[in-house]
Amino acid sequence: MKSHPFPPLARLAGAIIAGLASLSCGHASVIVVTPNCPLDAAIASANFDVAMPGCDTVGDGPDTIEILDDQTALGNELPPIVSDIDFVGIGASWRIIGADGMHRLFFIGAEGSAPTVTFFNIQFFAGIARGGNSTSGFNAGGGAGAGAGLGGAIFVYDGNVSISNGAFTANSAIGGSSSGYPRLGNYSSGTGSGGGGGMSGAGGGGGGSDEGTLPSNGGSGGFGGGGGGGGDTYAVEIGGDNGATGGGAFGGSGGVANGSNPAGGGFGGGGGGGAGSPSSSVASQAGAPGGFGGGGGGGAGAGGTTNSTIPGAGADGGFGGGGGGGGSSGFEHGGGSGGDGGFGAGAGAGGTGTYYGGAGAPGFGGGGVFESGGGGGAGFGGAIFIRSGRLDLVNNVFENNSSEIGSTSGYPGLAKGGAVFALHILHNASGNDQGMPATLPTVTGCANTFTTNDAADAGNTDLDNVSTFGTSRNRLKASCDVVFASGFEL
Repeated sequence: MKSHPFPPLARLAGAIIAGLASLSCGHASVIVVTPNCPLDAAIASANFDVAMPGCDTVGDGPDTIEILDDQTALGNELPPIVSDIDFVGIGASWRIIGADGMHRLFFIGAEGSAPTVTFFNIQFFAGIARGGNSTSGFNAGGGAGAGAGLGGAIFVYDGNVSISNGAFTANSAIGGSSSGYPRLGNYSSGTGSGGGGGMSGAGGGGGGSDEGTLPSNGGSGGFGGGGGGGGDTYAVEIGGDNGATGGGAFGGSGGVANGSNPAGGGFGGGGGGGAGSPSSSVASQAGAPGGFGGGGGGGAGAGGTTNSTIPGAGADGGFGGGGGGGGSSGFEHGGGSGGDGGFGAGAGAGGTGTYYGGAGAPGFGGGGVFESGGGGGAGFGGAIFIRSGRLDLVNNVFENNSSEIGSTSGYPGLAKGGAVFALHILHNASGNDQGMPATLPTVTGCANTFTTNDAADAGNTDLDNVSTFGTSRNRLKASCDVVFASGFEL
């Protein structure tokens, strides 16, 4: 496959930028990707300036990672990039970085980190960002919202990212699916509801101890789902199930029926599920909110004459994370309210009983509640999603990338920006602004081509079409000579 040479002025600009970089990065190291020093190890060395087994060079300040092989196949998720790194494909044609059909390729930035990252002469192939599903336990409650799929090849949390002379091929962002409903308790006993899906991990199912079912933990995968809420017990028994733990490395702990409340998720972690009530004088616990990318925890169920009749509410999801489902009660009592979804994520349904609890609201593009089914997640940015910072795209090919939605028991989410999605709002209509940045991103570029990209809910404008959302497709396609001559004012 041939690389695409720069137009003259773009090539000159690239040379100037490269020269300035070489003057300012006197202590930079060049780390070469080899079978003994795979890409994930090279990134870890560059991120933290540490020696990695198999790598001959140790990162030192801003670093360059060189990719020599025609194709680099990934079997796992790469570590987030939190340091200044230049990725360079060495050769006359694109060096291909391909996913395993399950993972996103690159995540750039983190809390407190906005690195400067460049990619040159690289083809990003078959990356997938799949929002976490919301599930339900066996004989127990669901009703939570699903997570959003954001940026199949690259998610830019924050930073300055430049991509030139490359290609994005067959990458996709797929919204999570929701399944299951809050479950009415039997024999005056209630059930907990499910946790929201995270940006990748599934939400845990709720518990229903009247049927012998325990709640399940939120699934991981980098950005975890919320834990399921605990169920209550038979009316003649004492005590309810503990809540389940949120998924992800920083998932919040589940609540304890005779002790602590659930904890919220940290960055990338789902919130813990609430615990069922231990006695009639104590309300069942609400779920805890998800951190960035994490689903909200499910609310706990409430019981009958011995245990509390007040179920817990589902919690809000973080950015890209679905809201938790509200806990249910017995036939003679009402349900807890559902949690709001974060940006792009589905709403959590209210629990059931004599009447349903209030439904949560979705984040932008997420699905709402329908017939007590939680909303589905959005698919945004089949190739690239940028939340904050700056993105420069020069002379890249975007081909066969797509944004898609999953199936859902509630309303589905939206699919927009088959190639590039730039965050366009600072606040969700629901009021759940967890993880939203203080300023909107900037996207610039020239000489890019867009071919056979797809987004099911695309509009027909320059800022909303099958290839781009929130940024101008026409500007990104314009000749670099014209853009330079206009002083970037095109």
